[in-house]
Amino acid sequence: MNKHELIYLAEKYAAKKENSQEKLAVDVFLRKVQEQETSFLNLGQEKRDKIYHRIENEIYLRKKPRKIYWQKIIASAAVLSLIIGTVLLSLILDNTITQVASKGEKKEIELNDGSKIFLNSGSKISYPENFKKDRRITLEGEAFFEVAPNPEKPFRIKTGNTNTTVLGTSFNINAYSKGKEKISVSSGVVEVSSLKSPSQKMKLTKNMQLVFHNGKKTLVTTGTSSNYNAWTKNIIVLEKTSLGETARILENWFDIDIRFANSDLRKLTISGKFKDENLETVLQSIALIKDLKIEYKTPKNIIIREHNKNFN
Repeated sequence: MNKHELIYLAEKYAAKKENSQEKLAVDVFLRKVQEQETSFLNLGQEKRDKIYHRIENEIYLRKKPRKIYWQKIIASAAVLSLIIGTVLLSLILDNTITQVASKGEKKEIELNDGSKIFLNSGSKISYPENFKKDRRITLEGEAFFEVAPNPEKPFRIKTGNTNTTVLGTSFNINAYSKGKEKISVSSGVVEVSSLKSPSQKMKLTKNMQLVFHNGKKTLVTTGTSSNYNAWTKNIIVLEKTSLGETARILENWFDIDIRFANSDLRKLTISGKFKDENLETVLQSIALIKDLKIEYKTPKNIIIREHNKNFN
C-alpha cells in the first residue's frame, strides 16, 4: 500500500465510509506505526531532522484554504497521522548502510545473513540493513564475496554495467574502471548479466573469469581464481599487467599518486607477485626489471621515468 492509498483510506476512515477490509488495513497500519516508536527515538539527530523535514513538506503540500468543519478536522487529523506514519516507516524500515574502504585500507564486513565481504582499497558498497525478498548489494570498486547459502533469497550485486546473482558461493568482482567489470569465481555458480541486456545471462563456475566492457561480454577465460582474490591475503599479483594499471593498484593500496614522465611507459607490461611488501620494495623491483627510475617529489607523489630523461 503506497502513501496515496493510505491517505485515501484515512479520509474514508474519518468519514466512516470504509468497509470492513479497509478499516482493518488502517488499524494494522497504525499498530505498525506505534511499534516503530522506539526505533524513532533511537535514531540520530540527522535522521530525525530528515524525517521532520519530509513530514513538514507533506503537510505544506496538502494545505488549502477552506471552511472549518469538525468532520474535516477529524479527517485531516487522520490523514496527518498516516502521513507521519508513512514517512516514519519508509525512513526507519528502509535504512541503507554504506561501507567505504579508503585508499590505503581494506575492510572485512559480515552481513546479518552470515555472508562476508572483503572490500578492497578505494571501494564502496551499499546494502539495506535488513534484507527482504532478496539480498541486494551495490558495489563501486573491488570486493571478494563469501555468500551464505539461502535459495529463498538470491544474493545480487549491481556494479556499473552488470548484475551478478548467486545463491551461495565465493567470487571476486573488480569494477574499478568505468565501463569495465571483471568477475572471477572461486566456488559455486554465479550468474552474470548486463544491465543493457538483462535477458542474456552467463553462468560461471569455479576458476572461470568474465570481462564486461561497456555492458558487453568481451572475454571468458579459465585460470586460477586465487590470483584474482590474492589481494585479500595482502598479495599483489601482476600477470602481464600494464604499468598504468599497476600504478592504479599501488595508488589504491598505499594512498599515493603516481605519474609517468613519458605516457608510453604506461603501456609497458610486468609480471610478478609481492606478498606483504612495502611500497619502496615494489617500486624498486619494477624499476630494476624495466630499467626505470623512481623519483619521490614527496612521500605520496611519485614520478616514474626512464633513466637519464628529464621530466618537464
